[in-house]
Amino acid sequence: GFMEYSHLDIIVFLACMMIIVEYLERAALFEHLVAALARWVCRGAYSLVALFTFLTAAFSSLVGVVTATLFMVPMAMEVALRYSVDPTPLVMLVVFAANIGSSATAVGNPVGILLAFEADLSFTDFVRWATPAAIVSLVACLLLATWVFREELEELNRAIIESPEKLMGAAGVESSELLKAWMVFVAVMAGIALHGVLEDLLGIDRSSALLAVAMTGATVVLFLRRREVGEILSEGVEWGVLLFFLFLFASVEALERIGLVEKVAGAVVAFSHGDPILLMFAVSAVAAALSAVLDNVLTVAFLIPVVRGLEVYGVNVQPLWWALLFAGTYAGNATLIASTANMVAASLMEARKAGRVDFFRWMKYGVPFTALPLLLATLLLAAQYH
Repeated sequence: GFMEYSHLDIIVFLACMMIIVEYLERAALFEHLVAALARWVCRGAYSLVALFTFLTAAFSSLVGVVTATLFMVPMAMEVALRYSVDPTPLVMLVVFAANIGSSATAVGNPVGILLAFEADLSFTDFVRWATPAAIVSLVACLLLATWVFREELEELNRAIIESPEKLMGAAGVESSELLKAWMVFVAVMAGIALHGVLEDLLGIDRSSALLAVAMTGATVVLFLRRREVGEILSEGVEWGVLLFFLFLFASVEALERIGLVEKVAGAVVAFSHGDPILLMFAVSAVAAALSAVLDNVLTVAFLIPVVRGLEVYGVNVQPLWWALLFAGTYAGNATLIASTANMVAASLMEARKAGRVDFFRWMKYGVPFTALPLLLATLLLAAQYH
């Protein structure tokens, strides 16, 4: 039973993606990209913040929320420290964008991966339902940021206009290495984007092509960097996180066995009187509240069987999967412990001596940056299903 319930497919998928991303980081693919874009786009603090927001969200949706954070937070700190302004607002914005952007595709967040495997949602489903909501939410966050962080942004803006040349400068990398990295990146992304089509063509199980793409990518990467296999496996793969998920999935199954899940499902239906819109907001609110204090993967792993239990009552559960996704990913912004990315960002800031973020300071900004996008995304969902 343990093999079946520990969702090894998801764990192997995550491990393979971590290996691929570690390789791309070693080839400095992301750094290169950001430096190039900063040269084109940036005319001041506002264009810079917009660039950082959308770029982080895009990375997050493609290579995963923690990786995007690991990669973009140091850049945000770098910019802030070069212009000697407080890095906290920039860093928080990057993390907020990473958490929201991670919902846009099936591979951005463990929550999305869990839903893709469990609720049979394909990459194209995500592009159709989750990506538009993420874009709307990001725009809302940008507008909110220009108001919440107006003093800090104004200060940075003046500094950038006075000496724009400080933005430039990227690490030099051999072009052949960079080219290989680009090829791996594009191939893996294409494979992930087309996994639904591949599965239908070959007539194989749902999400098995997704797993195959990640495993192939990881194999190629380890072959390309065969001298550094040990380092890549120890530095790139977060074994602790993977073990946590392994036991988490098994324990959720235990709760299901006891019958707790059915009781919760019954209570949810009773509360909403079967009204689909009310049900959607109820699921969203519960998932968001729990995600903010527990951990979003834990919450969603527990709520998936609850939502599945609602099917018995004749509920259309399709919109509820998306409500779960938005609540689980967006509520990652609410508190310092709600998402792994937040803790990564906080530890990066302390490591760079760039200041520290305590729990309450995070919450002061985190809650509005959760409530506004989540409300918008859920309303958008309700409008489409109504």
